[in-house]
Amino acid sequence: MRPIARVCGFVLLTCSAVALAKQPPTADELRRLVDSYADHRGFNGTVLVARGDQVLLRAAYGQANVEWATPNRVEGRYRVGSLSKPLVATLTMQLVQQGTLRLDGTLGEYLPALYAGTPAAKVTVAQLLSHTSGLADVPGRYTDPWWQTAARRSYAPMDFAREWIKPTLLENPGQQWRYNNNGFFLLGLLIEQATGQPLADNLQERIFAPAGMAASGVFNGSSVLERLAEGYTRTAEGTLVQPQWIDPSVSFAAAGIYTTVDDLYRFDRALYGERLLSHDTRRQMLTAQASHYGFGWNVDDWTLPDGARLQVVSHTGSVPGYQSYYLRSESHEDCVIILDNFWQGALVVTMGQDLMEVLNGKPMQPAKRSLDDLLTPIAYRQGPKAMTADYEGLGVRRDDYDHSERALNALGYTFLRAGRKDEAVSVFEWGVAAYPGSANTHDSLGEAYRAAGRLDEARQSYRTALKLDPASRSARAALEAMGTDKQPGGSSD
Repeated sequence: MRPIARVCGFVLLTCSAVALAKQPPTADELRRLVDSYADHRGFNGTVLVARGDQVLLRAAYGQANVEWATPNRVEGRYRVGSLSKPLVATLTMQLVQQGTLRLDGTLGEYLPALYAGTPAAKVTVAQLLSHTSGLADVPGRYTDPWWQTAARRSYAPMDFAREWIKPTLLENPGQQWRYNNNGFFLLGLLIEQATGQPLADNLQERIFAPAGMAASGVFNGSSVLERLAEGYTRTAEGTLVQPQWIDPSVSFAAAGIYTTVDDLYRFDRALYGERLLSHDTRRQMLTAQASHYGFGWNVDDWTLPDGARLQVVSHTGSVPGYQSYYLRSESHEDCVIILDNFWQGALVVTMGQDLMEVLNGKPMQPAKRSLDDLLTPIAYRQGPKAMTADYEGLGVRRDDYDHSERALNALGYTFLRAGRKDEAVSVFEWGVAAYPGSANTHDSLGEAYRAAGRLDEARQSYRTALKLDPASRSARAALEAMGTDKQPGGSSD
């Protein structure tokens, strides 16, 4: 339910802000690119790429059900996790436009039974939409015990809010951006309270039906859904397994929707007219409010390889077994939609960004193989020395793999978050050796050294990062914090 891609500010484009529209790549070019992600990176899911009314690519890869060897199909349904948020935000803004809700309306006003007279009473609809409410969220990582216990129970929306969305605040509303699933859960609840209808009925009547989204709905775990792709995940050792179970009632308005690539494309097209929102309301929804996030949408300002600027709004989505990514750019009415049932988060994000850039003029380069896929199983089965030996012994196969700074950094943090400090140090050392002029590689290595208790080396890495980038806030903050760390040999926790 957490987002993977972070993005920057959005403003609607004028012709002077971007290069004139280039001839989009052909369907064959786009298919070759996605084929390379399937062949070299194991992409498993469905993808749609379009410019305006022209669908340039619609294709499915891999399996919808591994046990029965059932292939994915372009009409397949997928759970989309937090990609529910842009749709719920659109519904919320529609109710604001109609006067049923107000952006400055508060939790105390709309949900008095839960929040009247509490610190949370002053939280507004706008702050829920922009992740600036100050409310505490559910645990951010699925490895937290909460997801193994409380999240497996079934809740009525009001009961979940009463038990798990407390009326206390971490900071004053509007003070800090903090991605927050609980905020969108509450949006679903106040939509129900304001309209007197369940969230699923509101979405059907106000979003799905007007946009022509006949294959979409809110997942409840009990109804039989035709053409629903089964979700899977892989262990660190590389074994394909069933994902952990989370009761659908916990997802609700934050991550509860299922849909298809075609339905999301219909939604994308409906946003351009006034079937869902007026032009002004859509513009307000897609304008950055805090930390490069609008009302339910990430917002971004990309620099393309030719120096042109491209403004993109997007959202990722994740529930165990499924990953999704939806990107749209209004400059040429471009849209990229990826739905995945092998929970391939980093792959889906990289592929989506690659497709959008190629759609806007970047030369197409086939995807290379992933060091993560190669080395992580070795690290878990045989340890860091075997992992390093395999990496150093790639030989003529080396060019087949993605050794970019971003790829090495992502792999290093995968190990670091998993508590595998030795592997993280090794990967970040490879990054420094390959990209010695990058402040970020030294900063990342400093973080791994620090986690491993190698404090003198951590300080040196952070100093190098600051020398290369004197504006590096992370390196400076780390050095200041390390003033209280124990000396080498002790713990840095």
